[in-house]
Amino acid sequence: MYPFDVISAWSHRQPAVALGLALLIVKIIRSISRMYTLGDLPGPRPQSWLFGHEMEIQTSPAGKLHNQWAETYGPTYKLKGPLGTSYLITGDPKAASHVLHSDNYVRPGDDTISLEQFFGKGLFSAEGKRLWPSGMQMARDSSCVRAIVNPAFTPATVREVSHVIFDLARNLTGSFVDELEREENKSGKIFELTSRIPRLTLDAISMTTFAYDVGNSDQSIPNLIAKISDVPETTGTLIAMSLITLFPSLLYLPNPMKQWTTMLRTELGKIADIVWTQNVEERGLGMHSKLLDSMNDSYKRTGEPLDREQAIATIIGVIFAGYETTANVIIETLYELSRSPNMQTQLRNEIEAFCERTGREPTCDDLVNATQLPFLDAVVRESLRTKAVLTTIAREAVKEDVLALQFPIPGTSRTQIAVKPGQIVLVPVRDGINVDARIWGPDAAIFRPERWLEPGGLPETVKDIHAPGHFLTFGDGAKTCLGRHFAVAEIKVNLSNSIHFALHLTDTQIVLTALIRDLIFEPDDQQYMFYRTGGNTIKPKIIGREHEGPQLYLHIRKVHDY
Repeated sequence: MYPFDVISAWSHRQPAVALGLALLIVKIIRSISRMYTLGDLPGPRPQSWLFGHEMEIQTSPAGKLHNQWAETYGPTYKLKGPLGTSYLITGDPKAASHVLHSDNYVRPGDDTISLEQFFGKGLFSAEGKRLWPSGMQMARDSSCVRAIVNPAFTPATVREVSHVIFDLARNLTGSFVDELEREENKSGKIFELTSRIPRLTLDAISMTTFAYDVGNSDQSIPNLIAKISDVPETTGTLIAMSLITLFPSLLYLPNPMKQWTTMLRTELGKIADIVWTQNVEERGLGMHSKLLDSMNDSYKRTGEPLDREQAIATIIGVIFAGYETTANVIIETLYELSRSPNMQTQLRNEIEAFCERTGREPTCDDLVNATQLPFLDAVVRESLRTKAVLTTIAREAVKEDVLALQFPIPGTSRTQIAVKPGQIVLVPVRDGINVDARIWGPDAAIFRPERWLEPGGLPETVKDIHAPGHFLTFGDGAKTCLGRHFAVAEIKVNLSNSIHFALHLTDTQIVLTALIRDLIFEPDDQQYMFYRTGGNTIKPKIIGREHEGPQLYLHIRKVHDY
């Protein structure tokens, strides 16, 4: 049992004592293991010994700091955590692949507890054989829970439910067109997207995965999304988030973040409870849920029944991950396309040429087939590479290890790093391995879909990233994102009817396809920056008005009015 797991167990009843014990244990650990603080690795000086680099990372725009640090110190360096602790940062492809595929590296204890606070004890918080804060062994580890839900996320299943995503994407496009026609203004109108796109992706994940129609339920989608998106960002919250990595027990103490996570579980829990307890046929939806079937068949797959608590927690996690992350990628993709009229025209021409050539609309199979709509596929791949919602992947070493490096430490010939048990290793994704010039070439940070189509557009070094697509947007190894196929499909469909990109490749493609065909997207007069939020997703904010929270406005007009 980890020391902080013991503290977590105490924190339910004696939070002050638990926090005091945490501070004492950290001091003892630091005094015993000073030689294991990666002292020989280069790295930037922290602004604060108390918070290390945590506050700096929390308040900086996504995609900035790790890039800057890697330019100075190379892809492998050290950062400081709270109270002088050290994190090993590696965007080295060889080292990252080993960390993500080796059984020696598990999700850190603070991540496990945080995910339990967000979603409950289910798929997202299951981690090997680690004990829960209560001291009780979880009924099944992550591999067992994944075995239960895997059948609901296969490419074949995505194909079966793709008609729902197509309908939702067309409805979204239609809503824009209707408002534009009511305005009777051919020059178009400004629309705010962070409130609209999540409505589609929430419906998409709930209807296709759980056969539950949120839009026609008692749940108010706009209010629900507003509540979940309203992540507290006070100074106190930022301080708490900085210290939570070292003191996960803080999540049990009264604080704005705990109130938000409780609200998230409560609001999504209302949907999850209905999904789990009510019969689909009785509600007359006529939809079939393979995920619920798989969860009901848990005993056949794992030898153990799935209890209600785990079922509800898994449903909450799938809903949040399925709609929130996909919506963010679609919004960022539309923002990027709004700044490139030529890309929109090329996408639109490709889709129209396909329809003329085949005499029909693109199907789900067409969208996931890179040869049918190659530029759409390239746009989606480039979006997944450069607009990853995942900022870093954290792992904790279970035992001693040696990480082999592809790129030597700058100024040395050193290609190995010794790792001690308990060492936290962070793999930067969004502003790390996905956009590293050493791997992707000098224009790595530029959104340029043509790199996926040009002969020699991808350097040989990208093959050193063994994850699907050669990027870590969906993670890698045993914890690769289950919903990646669904997300890509959703994004493509939405792009093609206007511009499509979402939870899996297919999902995203559907949305993008729908939007781009009928609509033209243009920037408004605001300048935006994208920030990591407390929900660990990326959201846009207006520069100079960050305190107003996430928002993004685009000017939209109809193609035939152009």
